[in-house]
Amino acid sequence: MIKFFTLIILTVLSVQGASKIKVSNTVTPIELSEETYLLGALDAQIRHKYMVASNYFEMLYSQTGKKEFLYQSLRMLEQSKEISKLSEVTQKELTKTPDDLTLQRFSIIALLKNGQFGHASQEAAALCEKSKVASDYALSAEAFLKLDKFQNAYYALEKGYDLSHDEEMADRLSLIRYVHLGEKREAIEFLKNHIEKYGNSKVLGKRLGSFYGDSGDLDKAATMFEQTYTLTSDPLIAQEAIKIYVYQQNFDKLNPLLEKSGVNDLLLLELYIRDKQFDKASLLAKKLYKEDQNPLYLAQSSIFSYEASTNKSDPTLLNEVVEGLKQVNSEIDDPMYLNYLGYLMIEHDLNVTEGMGYVQRALKIQPDSAYYLDSLAWGHYKKGECAQALKLIKQVESMIGSDEQEVKEHLNAIEKCEIKEIKQ
Repeated sequence: MIKFFTLIILTVLSVQGASKIKVSNTVTPIELSEETYLLGALDAQIRHKYMVASNYFEMLYSQTGKKEFLYQSLRMLEQSKEISKLSEVTQKELTKTPDDLTLQRFSIIALLKNGQFGHASQEAAALCEKSKVASDYALSAEAFLKLDKFQNAYYALEKGYDLSHDEEMADRLSLIRYVHLGEKREAIEFLKNHIEKYGNSKVLGKRLGSFYGDSGDLDKAATMFEQTYTLTSDPLIAQEAIKIYVYQQNFDKLNPLLEKSGVNDLLLLELYIRDKQFDKASLLAKKLYKEDQNPLYLAQSSIFSYEASTNKSDPTLLNEVVEGLKQVNSEIDDPMYLNYLGYLMIEHDLNVTEGMGYVQRALKIQPDSAYYLDSLAWGHYKKGECAQALKLIKQVESMIGSDEQEVKEHLNAIEKCEIKEIKQ
C-alpha cells in the first residue's frame, strides 16, 4: 500500500501543477492536489520522515488556508526536532492571528524545547487564564517543573486535574507530592482515592504499589500489584508482587500467583518439588520440555510422574517413565538420571541386567556414590548374586550407615539372600 501511494505521489507530482492535470467533472483540480499532498504527508509520517511531512502540510495550508494543516505541519516540526523552524513559523503566524490558542501552545512548546523555561512559564500561565483547559495547565506545570518550582507545578496540575480527573495528571500529582514535596502519606491517600473513584490502571497501580513498597507497607504493595496484574495481565506487574511474596516467604499467595501468571515457571517448579507436589511438578516440567526441548525437563517430568503415582507398578506408567529416561540418557550423561533409570528397571524387574548397566555408567562418573553402589547391590541381589550384593551393601553401610530406611531394607534382604536363577 505504501509503495502504491508513493508511486501515485511521484507520478502526480511529476506533472508541473495541479491546474494542468486533466480531471473528470467529478474531481476538481484543487481536490486532486490536496489529496496528493495528503498522501505524501501520510507516506512521510509512516516512514518517520517528519520534516518531509511538515512540508506537505505546509503546502496544503498555503493552498487551502485551513488551519488544521498548519497545526499538523507544526506537529511534524516538533516531531522532527526542528525547534528553530517551529518557533519561527509559530511566531510568524501569531502576528497574523495573535489570539489563536493552538499557536500559543506551540509557542510555549518551542520555548520549553529551547530551554527558555521562565518565558515559557509566563506564557503558559497567561494561556491558562484564557483557556481554562486541563492540558494547558499540564503545559504550565511542565514549565514550573523545569524551573524546580514544584509547588507551583503541583498547583497548576491540580487545577487541570480538577477539570479532567485525567489519569496522567493524577500520576504526576502523586509523584510530585511524594518525591518533591515530601508529602508521602498524602500522595498515597490521593492516589488511593483516585483509583477507588475513577478506576485503576497499569500506570496508577504500579505507582501506588511502588509508593506502598517504598514506605515499607509490603502487604499493601503486593496486593496493589496483584490487583493491577489481574486488571492488565501485564507480567512485569505480576513479577513485582512475586518479588514481595518471595521476600516474605508467603507461599500461600506466591504459588497461586505464579500459577495464574506463568511469569516464572522455574520458580514454580522449585516450589512444587519443595512441597512434594509431584503431580503438578511433572506437568509443569513437561510443559517446559515442550517449550525448549531441554532433556533435563523431560527427566524431571518422568521422575515426578513416577513419584506422584499411587500405583508405581502400573505397566503403562513404568513404560512411559522408562522411555522418557532412556531418551534423556541418550542425550546427556547425568549420573543421577542414569542411576534413577537403572534402579527403576531393577526394582520392577523390567530388565535387571540392562538396569545395572545404567547404574554402572553412573558409577563411572561418580564411583564413590553410596547411593549408586546401593543400586548396584540391589541389582546383584535381584539376580541372585548374593556375595557381590553383600559386599557392596556392606560398603554402603560403612559409608553412610544403615539408618536410611531403604538401605536398611536392602541390607536385611541381602543378608537373607539365596541364590536364584533369573533369566534376563
